[in-house]
Amino acid sequence: MTPTAIVVHRSRRKMALLLLGAVAFVALGAFMMKVSYDEQGAGAFGVFIGLVSILFFGLCAVVGLIRIFDRRPAIEFSGEGLLARDVSAEPIAWQDILAARMVTYRRQPIIELMLSPSAEQSLPFTRTVRFTRAANSGLGFHGVCLSGAGLDIPATQIVEMIGEWAERAQPEALAHP
Repeated sequence: MTPTAIVVHRSRRKMALLLLGAVAFVALGAFMMKVSYDEQGAGAFGVFIGLVSILFFGLCAVVGLIRIFDRRPAIEFSGEGLLARDVSAEPIAWQDILAARMVTYRRQPIIELMLSPSAEQSLPFTRTVRFTRAANSGLGFHGVCLSGAGLDIPATQIVEMIGEWAERAQPEALAHP
């Protein structure tokens, strides 16, 4: 392993584009809400859809704005392990990463980490990971999922790096059967 840590940040440009898209959908929701209200009144379905659009994409815009100014690395490779802040506040030991793969769902890159049972039990996963595990399992993802969108290094390259670092950390008996 390399003595220095490798850090992967979120791309500010990609985050700005996502923020711009969220703001556009908030504006579209407001327009839909106003037109529906003017034509059909307060109980119109378009008013409801516009309000839901404003609330959902408004929340997405707030998250995007926070991520634009968050300069902490999204992923860190170090001798201790893999620190993916969207997964856990603690590093995942390299020996606990059994496999990593890159999958796409609706053209969005997802990094799936297959972890050892002891890591599954001991790591303090983020609330997002805990809440989405069942839904991800229903989609066929049985590991811990990490979004590869918006990072400054392609997700495929990150998966290759995770595989290399994890393979080097496996005990000799497991690495060469």
